[in-house]
Amino acid sequence: MKKCKAVIWIILFLIMIASPVCTYFFMGQYVDSQNYEKRDAASKPILTMENYETFPEAYEAYYNDNIPFRNQLIRFNNSIDYFLFSQSSNEDVVIGKDDWLFFCSSTEGNPVEQSLGYWSFTEDELEKIADNLMDAKRVLESQGIEFVLFLAPNKETIYRDKLPDYYKVQNEYTSTEQLVDYLKEKTDIRVIYPKQDLLDAREENPDITLYHKLDTHWNHAGAYVGARSLAKELEIEMPSFADIFLEPVVSSSGDLTNMLNITIKNGDIDYDISGINTLKTEKTESEEGAVFSYHTPGGDSRRVFVCRDSYAEALAPNLATQFKDSTWVHAKIFKPQQIFDYNTDIFILEAVERRERELESFRVSSVSCSVENEGERKKISIAPELPKDNLQYVSIFKKRNGEKAFETIQALKAVESPVVLDVPVDETGEICIRVFKDKSSSETLDEVSIKY
Repeated sequence: MKKCKAVIWIILFLIMIASPVCTYFFMGQYVDSQNYEKRDAASKPILTMENYETFPEAYEAYYNDNIPFRNQLIRFNNSIDYFLFSQSSNEDVVIGKDDWLFFCSSTEGNPVEQSLGYWSFTEDELEKIADNLMDAKRVLESQGIEFVLFLAPNKETIYRDKLPDYYKVQNEYTSTEQLVDYLKEKTDIRVIYPKQDLLDAREENPDITLYHKLDTHWNHAGAYVGARSLAKELEIEMPSFADIFLEPVVSSSGDLTNMLNITIKNGDIDYDISGINTLKTEKTESEEGAVFSYHTPGGDSRRVFVCRDSYAEALAPNLATQFKDSTWVHAKIFKPQQIFDYNTDIFILEAVERRERELESFRVSSVSCSVENEGERKKISIAPELPKDNLQYVSIFKKRNGEKAFETIQALKAVESPVVLDVPVDETGEICIRVFKDKSSSETLDEVSIKY
């Protein structure tokens, strides 16, 4: 009897172990198996004589990443954490008040801490950003292109009161306000940071939500406020909330719930916006959604080019109603040459404030440089970026490592085609290129350095 009972228990145990695998064989194609983690899943290893010692560990990693019903099991566990214990299963997601979720990853500037004034720019960092933007402005204005910087406020900035109480304000004067004030004081760059406009809109329209509760981005209502602020800078008046139609649209997920691998039924709200004007706007996409192009017959004739991040996905359809033609290119594929190819009238650099540090490396230059090794020689190519009908007057200097002074490689000269310098492959140093507005060399348009 005892032996029979033991056999039954063994059989039941084997069924429990095997049933998910067997069931998944038939049902796997019908269940969610998408990878929601910001990493690649482990691939299935192949046993060889060279990897037999590490094979068990590699196979375990593969199995853990591909276990049957993995997403469903994770979602079940995370749902228990969230709905029963109000705990986040992801250290990059903060659970706030009234079911608001917030993003706190240190890899993207930690917008929670940034919006609470945990850090500030140094003077050198501010100067670096200002220099980069002023260089861009000079190059663009030399081609008759207006330059505008648009900083979209963090969700944590506008809905700071929805953060958990254990987060305390460290400094009311945030890094973004510091940057905006510095640029307005030290430069003539046109900067739009619609923080106050969004706070005013929230206060005046308490029934309208401006940011997603379950996502890191603003919704179309919040983006409309941003578009209205930007349009005003461009001397265009867009109607207020009272004069347009906002149709609420509820949803149950966003990028933050995806990070938690849960859904919160009807926990988020967005809006379909109509009645901005009577014009019809058409949209096309390319580069797998990285480029948006809008055409609005009857809109402002100035051609708008925007270097953007994901915050512009809601901003673009609102602002595009005001311009006949506008193109929105994601920063990950942006190249300055695109601005000139598009025959741009207004260039807008858009970035959410949590990514404002990326402005330290932003460049729009009138020349591009590259270094290639070719056998025992290095080829240093310096190519003009501006349209071909605009001559660039260039001086080129070189300093080898270990030397104190630059030597002149090319005195001031009009350049229409690439200049190629040839140096030994083991030589290192720095090339400095100075671009002048005209042949009199009275005004420097741009200065570029490249290590080789």
